Amino acid sequence: MRFAWIAGAMLAATAALPASADVIYPRGLVKAPETLDPQKAATFNETPILYDLFEGLVSPDADGKTGPGAAESWSISPDGLVYTFKLRDGARWSNGDVVKAADFVASFRRLFTPATGATEAGPLLVIKGAAAIQQGTAKPDTLGVAAPDAATLEITLERPVPTFLGRLALPVALPVNVASIKKLGADFGTTGKIVSNGAYRLAAIDKKDGYILVKNPRFRDAKTIPIDSVVYKAFEDVAGCVDAYRAKAVLSCPDVPTENLPSLKDEFGPALHFAPYPGTYYFAINTAKQPFDKVEVRRALSLAIDREALARAVWSGGMVPAETLVPPALSGLPAATPASIETRRAEARKLLEAAGFKEVAAVQPATPAPAAAKAPDTAAGAETAGNDKAASPDGAAKDAAAGDSSAKDTTAQETASRDTASKNTTAKDAGGSDAATADADPKDASASDAANHDVTYSITAKPSVTKPGDAAPANDTPAKDAMEAGKDEAEPAAPEAPATPAAKVAPEADKKNEAEADAAGRKPLRLAIRVGTGLGHEETARVIADQWKEIGVEATIVTEPNQAHFARLRDGGDFDVARTGWIADEADPIDLLTVLRSDNVRFNYARYNNRDYDKLLDQAATDMDAGRRKQELDAAAALLATDAPIIPLLGYVSLSLVSPTLSGWNDNLLNVHPTRFLSVD
Repeated sequence: MRFAWIAGAMLAATAALPASADVIYPRGLVKAPETLDPQKAATFNETPILYDLFEGLVSPDADGKTGPGAAESWSISPDGLVYTFKLRDGARWSNGDVVKAADFVASFRRLFTPATGATEAGPLLVIKGAAAIQQGTAKPDTLGVAAPDAATLEITLERPVPTFLGRLALPVALPVNVASIKKLGADFGTTGKIVSNGAYRLAAIDKKDGYILVKNPRFRDAKTIPIDSVVYKAFEDVAGCVDAYRAKAVLSCPDVPTENLPSLKDEFGPALHFAPYPGTYYFAINTAKQPFDKVEVRRALSLAIDREALARAVWSGGMVPAETLVPPALSGLPAATPASIETRRAEARKLLEAAGFKEVAAVQPATPAPAAAKAPDTAAGAETAGNDKAASPDGAAKDAAAGDSSAKDTTAQETASRDTASKNTTAKDAGGSDAATADADPKDASASDAANHDVTYSITAKPSVTKPGDAAPANDTPAKDAMEAGKDEAEPAAPEAPATPAAKVAPEADKKNEAEADAAGRKPLRLAIRVGTGLGHEETARVIADQWKEIGVEATIVTEPNQAHFARLRDGGDFDVARTGWIADEADPIDLLTVLRSDNVRFNYARYNNRDYDKLLDQAATDMDAGRRKQELDAAAALLATDAPIIPLLGYVSLSLVSPTLSGWNDNLLNVHPTRFLSVD
């Protein structure tokens, strides 16, 4: 398939094209990549190109699952500390050099050398000696990576990490040809002079037409790869990519404007793909404050919410109902089928009564759900999110606690790739800070604070994700903190905005009911929902406040700049119920569950404290027995559901626009789609 708009650019690269290069895939991007150096890349825009150009020891397959890559096999020592990889025979770099184990050793050493300025090294800081090298207190040759021979690579870890293979599939773990980098210097990653080992090689970077990649004839499967060349066309915003798709100038877009979702569904039908994303939008409940220290109160508030109606009314289907913190697609557990909302609310009333609260007798009818709130379009969202790694709905830096769970707070769509104890918020605490912390104790806030600002995603998870909030959130730095801006920088809280009466009864009825309640020695439950800022967040709170009226709960809505909002939550400020969220860096439940460890002082906004829960996560953090580990994680999730320190509300969704003529695009949790698994009909 030929496209006239790239004909001129292709002429410049024809010398590099295979003789029968007649299958071209014009692929849309939102914003141009900043670099093609995988060790310095920090935005979602680079991810698909990097997966086409380079191949790591392991790599994502057509379904986004980790499988063999440059290594054809591997073994893990019984203690879970030593990984031994056997490289494929005959593998070559695009310049003809043989791919050797020594290349991986040199590449990993470069990754942790301070002068490199790597942005996403956090997940790999569990490699022995990596943290010390990154901090400048040890030499690169002390790294726990060795090459016993040209085809064998050994990686030694500081401690067992059950998810380590998945981390090796991240873009930051892709190998680079260090010898060629020394020759190219600053030109590497910013020009067409790149030596790579993947299915495609860079033929040219054209200012008008974009990044032109052609099939790498030295790649092992080159003869069977359907697409001969892929041309990445960058647009300033999501709408621009959608317009190009309409004009058939591109065959796919990594996101769509969410404010137009209903009309886009009608226009594009099945070409508009919705896929579950590993993150959850939720309300944190202040369990350290009365009466929210009572589980009956917390459970009642959760039971009374009609999540289906919420997703439909406010997010137009761009987010999905969520009953659990860990999405079913991530936990492997079947999605729960909730009882009818009437049954749930009847139970909620009983729980509130048992907790000592009286239902207001004359509650006004719930106001109709507002029309779909305008969520930022992906283009805007990615920008708001710091464009650092893609927009992650509410992403705020993650400091995951000791479980090695690189979690991410997603308050607006950001997340950071870090390792538990020392999560590298590698540029992307939703805000995009560059730093990395290595396996640091989650209790040591200073270690992370110095390294993280707002959190954002791991470069893997950067595909489009619908983002809650305004396209231009107030007082948000390029939205990064998953917490939309829960910056790690200490900033004075802004003056509190007046509360919005969200669910008030008529004044006379209110006085009468209060008098009756006082006489009975009980009053209705009254609380404040703090949302930060963002129309989507505010509309979500209004709908929930109206739903809570149905069980006699009176809620007001308090807005304040997002930075102040997340600083309040992070620093132990006062609140009743507060909006937040988290998007996982790794496709593993521990990434989200770790957010609520008792010792995760940065992001356990609910102040949840359950030692049994912590113990289960401690076990799962190092347990190499997959079956037993799943039981531990499931048990932790069950404890969380029973104690209800948070109210899961909605699940994030990745959106893609894919032409019916493009085959092989399999929706998956991480939303990765390497070109070599696709074909153009």
